[in-house]
Amino acid sequence: MIHTQKQISGSQTSNWKKAIVIRAFADTPDFLSGTAFLRSLDDYSRIFKKARSSGFEGVQLYLEISTGLLNLNTDEKTLNEIAERANNEGVGFPSLEIAPLQYSFTSDDPAERQRGVEVVARAMQIARTLGSQGVLVIPGYVGKMWDAATDSVFYEDAYERTLSALRELVAPAEKLGVTMMVEPIWNMFLLSPLEMRQLIDAVGSPRCGVLLDTGNVTLYGFAEQWIRILGTRIREIHLKDFRRQVGNISGFVPLLAGDVNWPAVTAAARAVGFEGYWIAEQFPYTHHGDVILQHTAEAMDRILNDD
Repeated sequence: MIHTQKQISGSQTSNWKKAIVIRAFADTPDFLSGTAFLRSLDDYSRIFKKARSSGFEGVQLYLEISTGLLNLNTDEKTLNEIAERANNEGVGFPSLEIAPLQYSFTSDDPAERQRGVEVVARAMQIARTLGSQGVLVIPGYVGKMWDAATDSVFYEDAYERTLSALRELVAPAEKLGVTMMVEPIWNMFLLSPLEMRQLIDAVGSPRCGVLLDTGNVTLYGFAEQWIRILGTRIREIHLKDFRRQVGNISGFVPLLAGDVNWPAVTAAARAVGFEGYWIAEQFPYTHHGDVILQHTAEAMDRILNDD
């Protein structure tokens, strides 16, 4: 069964929708902890209800590779149940996040690259069943800024391998009606909006676009410039804030506490005609973790309604 999410009217202009990642509801502030806190389908219902009451119109689900309730092997009955529970609470699904860096298009190992294609192909099938409009794709890495021991991949090879994988996935994406959304992260790859634009245009399908993360690009650029350069290639936006002077992972801070120029970001989004989900990628505080939901919802209301 294929689900279509209910249309939800929000307070933002230009058909913008306010969403949040499901890991914001975790029981730990560790953003790498996955979805161990989702122990039953009732946990999904509880989160969807809490999200809607907190003012969020969508929840970005997180797809594990092999563990948890929602993984590559989850049966259709369970997927349908998750979708129905979201619909019952009036919650929509933006793109489906696949557990990052647990698959790769860029690896030097051809078998690992083929597995990466298979992971994304299966994720697109799952997204289609859930009624999600796309999948978030992190193609791999040239290097990991946070792990100097990681073997590097030659940059040009990473680019050509990513392009090849995305082109291979165009046919199933177009058949399913699901969009692949490539996200710039701290993987020492796709460091420029010009380069990202070149990649998306080379794939050459409306089913391949960008999920822009405002915090990730602030270390070495300006989110508003990425938006203006990428234009309609941007299908969704992750809202994160970042302090450049910190310069490492500790620089990620709650919305409005960092260096992202939010008025410039929303002005750029309006200028290019962006429509769709703004997804807060925020995680619980160390103490009284759920307060992040109220703080994030209020910050997003100010950000998205700043005319």
